[in-house]
Amino acid sequence: MFNKHGKFFSPSHLFAAALVYIVLAQAASAAFDADPERRVALVLGNSAYQRLEVLPNATKDVEEVATTLRKAGFDVTIGLNVDRLGLEDKVRTFLRAAHNAEVGLVYYSGHGIQVGGQNYLVPTDATLETAYDVETQTMPLDLILNHLKQNSRIQLVFLDACRNNPFNTGQYWVGEKLQPVSGATRGLARIDGNLGSLIAFSTAPGEVALDGAGTLSPYTEYFVKYASQPTKEVREVLTDVRRDVIAATKGRQVPWENSSLVDSFYFLKSPAPPKVEPMQQVSVAAGALSPQLALLAPRDQAGSDLTATISQAPLSGQIMLDGQVLTKGASFNATLLSGLVYDAKKVKAGTVDVIGYSVADPYRQSAQGMVAVTVVEDASAKLAQQQKATEDKSAIAKTHLAGLSREVAAEIGVGSVTAGLPQAPAAATDLVLKVAGLPEKGVVTVSGRTLDIGHQIGADELPQLGYEPAIGSENGSFKLALTAGTDLPDVAVTFKTALDPCDAAAAAPLDLQGVTAGRLPNEIDPATAIPACEKAVAAYPAVARFVYQLGRAQLANRDTKTAVKTFEKAISAGHVRATETLASLYSVGALGKRDAARSTKIVSAGAEKGDPFALYAYGKALYHGQGVEADINRGLRLMLQAADLGHTFAMNELGYIFLNGIKIDADPARAIAFYRAGVKRNDIYSMNNLALVYRFGKGGVPTDLDQARTYFEKAAAGGQPYAPTNLGRMYRDGIGVAADRVQAIKWLEMGAERGDYWGAFDRAQLAKASGSTELVTAARYFALASAVNMPGTGDKDDQAAKNLAALPNAAKKDAEKLLSDQLTPQERKALPKAASINERLVQLAKAGWVKRNPRYDLF
Repeated sequence: MFNKHGKFFSPSHLFAAALVYIVLAQAASAAFDADPERRVALVLGNSAYQRLEVLPNATKDVEEVATTLRKAGFDVTIGLNVDRLGLEDKVRTFLRAAHNAEVGLVYYSGHGIQVGGQNYLVPTDATLETAYDVETQTMPLDLILNHLKQNSRIQLVFLDACRNNPFNTGQYWVGEKLQPVSGATRGLARIDGNLGSLIAFSTAPGEVALDGAGTLSPYTEYFVKYASQPTKEVREVLTDVRRDVIAATKGRQVPWENSSLVDSFYFLKSPAPPKVEPMQQVSVAAGALSPQLALLAPRDQAGSDLTATISQAPLSGQIMLDGQVLTKGASFNATLLSGLVYDAKKVKAGTVDVIGYSVADPYRQSAQGMVAVTVVEDASAKLAQQQKATEDKSAIAKTHLAGLSREVAAEIGVGSVTAGLPQAPAAATDLVLKVAGLPEKGVVTVSGRTLDIGHQIGADELPQLGYEPAIGSENGSFKLALTAGTDLPDVAVTFKTALDPCDAAAAAPLDLQGVTAGRLPNEIDPATAIPACEKAVAAYPAVARFVYQLGRAQLANRDTKTAVKTFEKAISAGHVRATETLASLYSVGALGKRDAARSTKIVSAGAEKGDPFALYAYGKALYHGQGVEADINRGLRLMLQAADLGHTFAMNELGYIFLNGIKIDADPARAIAFYRAGVKRNDIYSMNNLALVYRFGKGGVPTDLDQARTYFEKAAAGGQPYAPTNLGRMYRDGIGVAADRVQAIKWLEMGAERGDYWGAFDRAQLAKASGSTELVTAARYFALASAVNMPGTGDKDDQAAKNLAALPNAAKKDAEKLLSDQLTPQERKALPKAASINERLVQLAKAGWVKRNPRYDLF
């Protein structure tokens, strides 16, 4: 916005009078110590480009990749045909999920470009028409990779991108430099990862990949093929992919990777070997062909096709399957084991015969089983006993399974939630269930392994069945379906996902350790948030975000001292945003004298961890030399990183810098590009700043008073504190509208009530100009203006205080009574003793304004 001299302000300069309460704008969120086996993946595919070449295979590619990765136990965040805002949202969701993960994986299929040696993912709405479009329209890959390095042990990045470089101009801004794009620039730039990273390209650095003539791109086709093969290490996967892609493209495309992995990584490990009942006993009648032996089926965790092989044929009788005699070495599908029969036509009663068999899975793992066949004169009694036992077991199994279907509440971000299934009765422990349907989001595990369609679960394992909901899936309903076979009821466990009440009440925006979009500070109800977060901290002591959110609720309750101690606990527990919040308390003087150096030192730790608020705050401090030696280039880069993650304060700060040429050559068009980016995110500060561009004509944009008024009105409707003042001035001066004193008063008073110095000052000036009849109103608003004045947002000379001092004492006495009536006797008594009636008026105006609970987060 402009001050009275017409200078733009960034929103970082808008934090007004509320001192202690301003820190409420910098808030809270999430993290927990994840299972060391947790795998997360971001899978992005862009085909339907609006202004660039369409890539038909990209979305098909990533759908196949997502399916493959889910089978490998990854919690997948998938984005198809995402524009810039959608890309931003998917990246933030993924980075939240990646916190403390064992493996973080990114697979991107679509347009990718390199500028200045850096790689960028190109969303579907990119135009790349102006020099400002890379930094406002694309997503730097390094931003994602750097976050993964901070938050996961292994980083895997697969880029089936760079089909071509769709540049529409010859140069782009990248940080502090305008980088030229030569006609020779092709493909993506080489990336060097740190220890634990693997970066794979569908083609060599600087080269162009092919979209392919089939349903998938060549690279993705072979990646899916080989990553789906168990026991194949990732570097072996990529070797096989490279060989087949070279062959398929006749050498035109050569995949490339750079690995600094120090451990082996397998997408799919071999499952446990099949489980076979080691010894089964059956009785058959002498001189007859037995009924089916009804042998217990082998159990295989992955539900693989198993092969049974006769390793020992009976010595006296014969075993048969579908009328065919089986001899040693005969093999068949293991599901047919229960259909074996024993031919005892020539076997005497009293004979005990033995059958041996092995069961093997596709990974050459096997288990051995034996069957003891007792031949008796009359097997009817034994068979009846066995039949009765089978029927009893079936009845018990039916009863047990019928009671298992249920709904389970699953809180997000607290780890795996048990389904609460009971222990199976002894007669049903050998029952095997197959996974027939899985939740579309989140990960289901049993006994420490991740389940997929077709996997098998023993009834004895059901109490260990758990579900970890995906971040971003709140208020969802996700079903796990299990089937036990013919004549047995299916089991359906429906997981109802929800936020913990502490997250719902006190989470913060843009917290990459969080689980939800969060609340603005003024939206926190301490009466609800404090008990909810106290309960969450007690229930989940290892979840650092709950500690931080408790501090945020305490701060909303204006209990600053307690909140500071809670923030320090959250920092010790590893919560990154807590560093920025604590730093902001020192920055605004809420803990005593303002201490910019201490604030900057604290927030630098949060910036190192990639928190958007900390990146912005530390970047701004570096750029302007606030509490730290100035480093313009680094400060600029950090603020650009915050903007890449959707932090609109950073966008407006950058706009302010570029528009006014703060320590850099002025570039109004670049400033306006950032303001427009903020408007796309419904940011009220960007709306106000863009309105000022139209109001005064900036950066080659002609004056457009209708557009200015429209954006001022939108910003004001969203609660922006200075837009009402700007509207009030238009109505006061008849600029773009008919002069209207009533409308001017309405808007100026709205700005004043929101804490805008100039709104209160201009309202007071209007009253003063009306003569003696409105001098009391003038005194009230001059006092309020002085009360909310703050360096950087108000008037360093405090003209309001000077004008107040010049008013007649009679008017000030009447104003004092009006302001006093807004407070209780106890509230008036709590105010410090004033040296003059002018000081008393300012105290009363400030106390009344605070009592009305203004939106401190808006300054």
